[in-house]
Amino acid sequence: MLPELILREEQADNFPLLFVLGVVSSAAGFFAAKALFPSEVSVLSVVFASIPLVYPLATKFLEDEKAEGESYLEEIKIYLSLFAGEAVGFTMIGLSRPDMLTLQAQVAGISGMATQPVSFMSIFMNNMMVFFGILAVSAVIGSAGAFILVWNASVLGKFFASLLSRLDGIEVLTGSSQAATPIAYIPHATLEMTGFILAGISGSMISAAVYREHFDWETWDHLVKLVLIGFACILAGALLETA
Repeated sequence: MLPELILREEQADNFPLLFVLGVVSSAAGFFAAKALFPSEVSVLSVVFASIPLVYPLATKFLEDEKAEGESYLEEIKIYLSLFAGEAVGFTMIGLSRPDMLTLQAQVAGISGMATQPVSFMSIFMNNMMVFFGILAVSAVIGSAGAFILVWNASVLGKFFASLLSRLDGIEVLTGSSQAATPIAYIPHATLEMTGFILAGISGSMISAAVYREHFDWETWDHLVKLVLIGFACILAGALLETA
């Protein structure tokens, strides 16, 4: 039922409801993992939460690929809406069950450079490694968008939960000496996630182009432009984060 609902709202461009469905998907994935595999909640909650997204995202991608025009703005909005919902869902999970999502906590602690004064190059190179990793995996597998989206949302959600747990009242909006407000991370996180989404879309398109033997200049010129736009988003995100 959930995959069909997501696909229907994707086709209707109902982004607010896609956000809500993202929250529902994260909660469903977490509770399923906790009930079935309580010792592997960190990983399997992401797997289970991504399952309802696989069919609608793949179907919408194929529909858009066949459609006229080369704008992927709507698809990016869909991914961002679902990502925001998943991130909020995992934030609530992190707040209600701080002992869970331990792997996400480790990743946020290791690569969550926004919590420490680090250089632009450190952040940029780290994000570019993720960018090209997503691009390569998507090009080989064909589509890894759902899992990548949910995994990043779970890490960000756990990170936000750790910040919110140290803030009270108005500090949630203003931050404190102990922790910054999560709002401060939204602009550059949005740019970075847009870049990662474009990497996933580009990789999937590369896979499809090779499989269908579309080696014409127009196809690959478009793919290169898409990758460069994603690169620009990553660059802008790193600049904003260290500004």
